[in-house]
Amino acid sequence: MSHTWRPPVAPASVFLSPGVVIGGNNSSLELASVLAAQLGVKDGPILLAIDDAVKSAGLIAPVEAALQDAGYAVQLRGGFGAEPTDEIVNAVANEARSNNVQAVIGVGGGSVLDSAKLVALLLKNEGLCADWTGVVEPANGVAPLVLVPTTCGTGAEATRIAMVTIGGNKRASSCSLYVPRVAVLDPVLVSSLPGKVVAATGMDALAHATEALMSATASPLSAHHSLRAIELLVDHLEAASQGDQEALGQVLWASHFAGQALNAGVVLGHSLAYCLAHANPMPHGVSCAMALPYCIAYNQNLEPSLAKLIANALTAGQSNDLQVAAKSVAELAGRMGLPTTLADAGIGEDKTSSMAQLCVADYQRPTNPEPMTLEAVHSLFDAMISGDIAGAFSVTAR
Repeated sequence: MSHTWRPPVAPASVFLSPGVVIGGNNSSLELASVLAAQLGVKDGPILLAIDDAVKSAGLIAPVEAALQDAGYAVQLRGGFGAEPTDEIVNAVANEARSNNVQAVIGVGGGSVLDSAKLVALLLKNEGLCADWTGVVEPANGVAPLVLVPTTCGTGAEATRIAMVTIGGNKRASSCSLYVPRVAVLDPVLVSSLPGKVVAATGMDALAHATEALMSATASPLSAHHSLRAIELLVDHLEAASQGDQEALGQVLWASHFAGQALNAGVVLGHSLAYCLAHANPMPHGVSCAMALPYCIAYNQNLEPSLAKLIANALTAGQSNDLQVAAKSVAELAGRMGLPTTLADAGIGEDKTSSMAQLCVADYQRPTNPEPMTLEAVHSLFDAMISGDIAGAFSVTAR
């Protein structure tokens, strides 16, 4: 893809990624050798934090057995839910502390992997989840950590962010040490995902990649990963949601690339998504899919070559127009059965004002290329009532 835009090379540019990424069918069965060879944990109790649905599908038992056969005392813990709370994470961390856990392995979606990160921090440091929100630098580091995704969207196995709900509100803990030494991408663990889950999580990955490319802190490496993720998702996500296993494997890699790009920071789209979910709880990928076209519209005044690059990537080379790209994103979500309007998502028109206020008050994004003002954000939510993407492009047009 030819283009003239070059990401800024800032002196403070930092790109984070796992030190080792292991991929391939049944690679999750090699976790014992990963612990010993990569992390130096050769025995003792380990915490295996898992997704309950993945366990019910019979995919955790072989992983647990392989670890036990290698001599590890496996403490299996689930129950993290779709949105982990501090009560759950604190309880698991306290139990792990009392059992002298030596390492943490997270096998699951974003909620499990984020919980595993927080538990790894709490194993080495005092306090509870609420003491470790915002940007943190734990004096004692984190426990040895391996992350294995079982969804195709969050990219949490590659990010410095851990989300946890405290007092009913989602809060972020940001720590560079949450990016694990080892990430394992096993297509077998995502092979039985329902189509709607693939669609939602894949759109989450598309939001990560696109928003990170818009971010004021994008770097040459994050931009490279963003573009590769977008390319793979545009080419393969719809087929993956329809059960194409080869396409699903490509989406798993795209999710990981987007997760690495995500360390440059997301922008307005995720703020909009949090407010949509606050108004009517829904999977994170669903809210991100709804928000992404409006994030693109709001940030239309990007440097022209960057705007053309994003549009070209999102339309598979068919257009350099961001409005066409935003509409193509909404159409992709719609074809996969995801909501594209407030009505589709069960959110009343009367909620646009409160969502806008929440967005501007609680979810400001310094990385967003446009300032987030109440009036403009309110106009975006109003445009979502009927899916008026063209109207959304009038918000910051100049």
